[in-house]
Amino acid sequence: MPSTITLAHVLLAMAAIDAAVALAFLGGAQRHAGHGRGTPGYARARTSRRASLYAFAAAAGFALLALTPAGDVVLVDLAP
Repeated sequence: MPSTITLAHVLLAMAAIDAAVALAFLGGAQRHAGHGRGTPGYARARTSRRASLYAFAAAAGFALLALTPAGDVVLVDLAP
C-alpha cells in the first residue's frame, strides 16, 4: 500500500469505474441493436451508444488529468 494517497490515485479509480460503466452501456447498445428506426429498441440502443461515448470520454479525461502535475497533490499521508 502506498504511503500517500494522491489525487492521481483517486482520478485513476474514477476513470476505471467510468470505463466499466461505459462497457455496461455498450452491452446495452448491443442488446438493443437491430431494431428499426422509430422503435423503442432503436431509441434505447442510440441512447446507450451515446452514453457509452460520453462515459469513455470522461474516463479518458480523468486519466489524462491524473497524468498532469495536478495529480501529484497529496490528499492523505499515511506515513506514521
